Amino acid sequence: MKFFRKTIIFILALTLITTNAKQPSTLTDTIKAEFNKQILCMAKNLYYEAAMEPYEGKLAVAQVVMNRTQNKNYPSDICGVVYQKTGETCQFTWTCEKSYPVRNEYAWEESVLVAHKALTESILHRDIAKANVMFYHATYVHPGWTNIHPVKIIGNHVFYAK
Repeated sequence: MKFFRKTIIFILALTLITTNAKQPSTLTDTIKAEFNKQILCMAKNLYYEAAMEPYEGKLAVAQVVMNRTQNKNYPSDICGVVYQKTGETCQFTWTCEKSYPVRNEYAWEESVLVAHKALTESILHRDIAKANVMFYHATYVHPGWTNIHPVKIIGNHVFYAK
């Protein structure tokens, strides 16, 4: 939640400086646009990472993104975390692949709902938040970094903390 407050304060300050204190509706529009942008980034990430996972799995994936926004090794906003690259490696595989249209409207709507929740509630998944989980992968994937401590398995994802 801290990152979002900081982002809003930054946007307000920047808007005031660059627009010579335009009307409040312009500030409100700017804040709404940024809020919607962050929701869209989170919803896309939830959809492409966890569309067919249970609700709890979507909450856990969203919590990992939110945990990363609070860590100095990651960008401080959702879109920054979702689209972050390390060299040529994408943090979330789907961001380096061709985008596919939404085919499951229910999964998309649930992803949007969880994205809204991520920007308005401080804790989405207690176990994932408490352990400060920063990583996860699908159960059928075997990355080289699985030497770190697994915290929980939810649906088809394994969640890890350092």
